[in-house]
Amino acid sequence: MSDHILKDDDLDRAAAALKRKLRGPDASFDDRVMARVRAEAQPARAKRGLLRLLEPRQVRVSPAWLPLAAAALFAVWFAGTRFGARRLEAPAIAATAPRSDTVYVRFELRAPGARAVHLAGDFTEWRPDSIALTRDPDGSWSVTLPLVVGQHAYQFVVDGERWVTDPHAGTVDDGFGGRNSVIVVGPKGVVRS
Repeated sequence: MSDHILKDDDLDRAAAALKRKLRGPDASFDDRVMARVRAEAQPARAKRGLLRLLEPRQVRVSPAWLPLAAAALFAVWFAGTRFGARRLEAPAIAATAPRSDTVYVRFELRAPGARAVHLAGDFTEWRPDSIALTRDPDGSWSVTLPLVVGQHAYQFVVDGERWVTDPHAGTVDDGFGGRNSVIVVGPKGVVRS
């Protein structure tokens, strides 16, 4: 049983003999490998994110899909032009939730011959088309909206051209030789108009 036990010296000699038998690569091996690596075409680096989308690509469209795509584009265009003018948009100020220091105020103007009436004021940055009033059957126009407590100057814009002061409210000088309607809103409602 102890006949086959190798000693450390025996292992060292066997390892040295094996090392002599094994030949490693010659000195030019590294040069040959690197020359071949350099000769190979480098793969293109993959582009990420938006750069990948900007690369030119060839898009093939089957002729069978062209009439369907054209019909879909026409339907979208037609619906937008035909029904877009009738679309009602809520005033920008009504989209915000009222704060605790706001009060709902109703604005009214009797203008039976008007095609459209809007409200512009310091609370709309004087944009003439920001708040549209709705027409009642008797020819008066009205809108109810939340206003912050305080004093506000405003005017009605009739048919997109004529600026009209509120006949039921007081006025103040607008600083340009004209007059603006004025309303004072308190915590419990309109204090003075």
